[in-house]
Amino acid sequence: MTQTDESVCEEIRKKLPHPLKELAELAYNYWWSWNRRATKLWERIDSEHWIEFKNPVKLLIDTPEERFRELLNDDDFMNLYELVMEQFERYMNPDSTWFSMNYPRWDKPIVYLCMEYGITRSLPIYSGGLGILAGDHVKTASDLGLPFIAIGLLYKHGYFRQEIDENGKQVEVFPEYKPEEMPIKPVLDKNGERLLIEVPIEDRTVYARAFEVKIGRVKIYLLDMDVPENSEDDRKICDYLYNAEMDKRIKQEILLGIGGMHLLQRMGIEPGVIHLNEGHPAFANLQRIAWYLEKGLSFTEALSIVRGTTIFTTHTPVPAGHDKFPIEEVQARLAKFLEGREELLELGKEKDELNMTLLAIRTSSYVNAVSKLHAEVSKVMWQHLWPGVPLDEIPIEAITNGVHTMTWVHNEMRKLFDRYIGRVWREHTNLEGIWYAVEHIPDDELWQAHVEAKRQFIEILRKKAMIRNERLGIDTPLPSIDSNALIIGFARRFATYKRATLILSDLKRLSKILNNPERPVYIVFGGKAHPMDEGGKKFLKRIYEVSQMPEFRGKIFLVENYDMGTARHMVSGVDVWLNTPRRPLEASGTSGMKSGLNGVLNASIFDGWWVEGYNGKNGWVIGEESTKPETEEDDPKDAEALYDLLEKEIIPIYYENRAKWIYMMKESIKSIAPRFSTHRMVKEYMDRFYSKAMSNHIWLTRNNYRGAKEIAGWKDRVTKSWPKVDFLKVDVEEGRQGLEALLDLDGLKPEDVKVELYYGVRAEGYYIDKPHIIELRHPKEVRNGQWVYTYHGKALKHLGDSCWHYALRVYPHHEKLPHKFLLGLVKWIGLD
Repeated sequence: MTQTDESVCEEIRKKLPHPLKELAELAYNYWWSWNRRATKLWERIDSEHWIEFKNPVKLLIDTPEERFRELLNDDDFMNLYELVMEQFERYMNPDSTWFSMNYPRWDKPIVYLCMEYGITRSLPIYSGGLGILAGDHVKTASDLGLPFIAIGLLYKHGYFRQEIDENGKQVEVFPEYKPEEMPIKPVLDKNGERLLIEVPIEDRTVYARAFEVKIGRVKIYLLDMDVPENSEDDRKICDYLYNAEMDKRIKQEILLGIGGMHLLQRMGIEPGVIHLNEGHPAFANLQRIAWYLEKGLSFTEALSIVRGTTIFTTHTPVPAGHDKFPIEEVQARLAKFLEGREELLELGKEKDELNMTLLAIRTSSYVNAVSKLHAEVSKVMWQHLWPGVPLDEIPIEAITNGVHTMTWVHNEMRKLFDRYIGRVWREHTNLEGIWYAVEHIPDDELWQAHVEAKRQFIEILRKKAMIRNERLGIDTPLPSIDSNALIIGFARRFATYKRATLILSDLKRLSKILNNPERPVYIVFGGKAHPMDEGGKKFLKRIYEVSQMPEFRGKIFLVENYDMGTARHMVSGVDVWLNTPRRPLEASGTSGMKSGLNGVLNASIFDGWWVEGYNGKNGWVIGEESTKPETEEDDPKDAEALYDLLEKEIIPIYYENRAKWIYMMKESIKSIAPRFSTHRMVKEYMDRFYSKAMSNHIWLTRNNYRGAKEIAGWKDRVTKSWPKVDFLKVDVEEGRQGLEALLDLDGLKPEDVKVELYYGVRAEGYYIDKPHIIELRHPKEVRNGQWVYTYHGKALKHLGDSCWHYALRVYPHHEKLPHKFLLGLVKWIGLD
């Protein structure tokens, strides 16, 4: 953006009549994107323009002054304008927030870094679930009043716009977006000039500009290198989201992580907590460590501060989702940064590669997966980092994803909730008790609201088909769907493990299901395959080809360019949301949460969030309620289970037992809306992670980093002594009434370790499903460095029984260590 681009904001203000001046401020705050009245306000200015672009800044630029003067005489518009601005003012300047009430003394920001953000269609810097989740996280941070700052990248071409050619092949189109026409503003320095930050790449310094995006009460800062001070090649680093070129991908992640930290420094912002959303921004922690080293701290001291104040969220068990780069390639891109501190890369080194997820784990004290099942899978994936630690005690926790309710609830449902629950649900989405009022919604009103959502989605289908026909110069029939018929929706990224084509496994059987004249069924597919994913593209092409077969024409539809705008209609405009991943590769999945919130019933493989969400009354499980991993060999069995489910349960209930269907819709809403909202999710991050990381920040940094020096000294002592720490002898008393264990602590004090009796019924091998753990206290020193620990009690009564397992263990302990096995050090001795 050139300096003259800042004048766009001023030009808009000059164009607007004085009574409408506040439209300029509203346009540059994405609060409007989840406020129905605000979006209605923009639509009243120019409905066609709004429907096409959904961009208030471009709307204000393109609208002639005469139109604004006309609106001054439109009483309905002016009344709506005043109502919206009053609501905006109350939101932006509340008397109190959830955060201010619960954390009144908090004084430093939480900084969140992510590669993509899905806010709405007019900010096209997202590709799929990760970005949508990040966008919902930011919106909820605003709703709850968190002191929250997000950092990302601005992509000139964003992610691609998808076109489907006449043969069903995906065509990627990359529009060029103009920042001056988007609801974002350049960040300026104290002199009113554009702010430039310096970023070390290869052997030189490159420059990045920053843009401010207001999301309610919080801000996202987006970095970009398209400035005249850079070389032509460097200016293109942020051209595309997830650039396929390894060189530019590494540089993007350097910009996000290291550049993001430089931006905060230039703006005088000291973060209290850092949240890395996926491994892409992990270089941020290398920069933070480097700065502490420059202040004279040791490596262990610097790492202790950085690690103690960092949260890392991993989002996928799929190997391709974890960035790995040849170590020499990273060394080359970070040559200037690494001068004299090459050891920093050891934190993420894995053989001859740098693993960004590994780097994030090793520099974070709080690591979480995005569902309970995903946490179990992640612990298995990364258990080699904690050798000897039982799986259930590996420090990877679960905070299940959620969705921003006000963004994803359909307007017809919103009106019903207001009427029968009361507007309290809008601010207290996660309170389960209030949602039981859904039962008070009359069946016919709920059904009519749902049918209206279906009609609107069908109209979107028709418009998209019309646009495609015009582009290709073809004359195929437009979708003609009875809104009272059963519609199945499948929409998500076209990764092969999501098995979009599973329902096409037996076309003869599927044809009978879809073409029953008394019980018609339609299937709508949507989603994009990654430009480099040939397997995903083949799946998409296969769906298109089947949709063109005579027996499926008019029964199966493929939605072109599935994006946030389409998604908001589709998650509420179908009857069944289909999800068929190969377990356990679906880490969480949020589209089913959005549909469930709107009364759409989920039919899903027992994977991801559905393991927690399914209650037997709010949808269906395809196949077994098992968390056992699946392979390609399980596909036929799952397809058979899907067809059986459709034929024997879903279709008969829909057409023959409307009362039961509506009962399940209500059950879906009241069970899914509160538990899978980002209000619940962000509060959980706040209570379980952010607050603890902030406490760590205070303790580690105050009084000239006294806490960091204390725990670093303790870690150095423990690490030095640990190779010699061991059990020398264990004696069990006669009658199994107690035991005595002699340990060599090699100079460590008893307060530096914990010794525990660990026992229980064997589940498999030495694995114990629900172990009993008893700490052995009050040791006595028998000779220099050797201590005797004793236990007396009834716990040993099953010792010798082959069904039971008994062991003693010792591990380092410090009261300020965020997790007892964070260091991954433990030693065992079996008693069997």
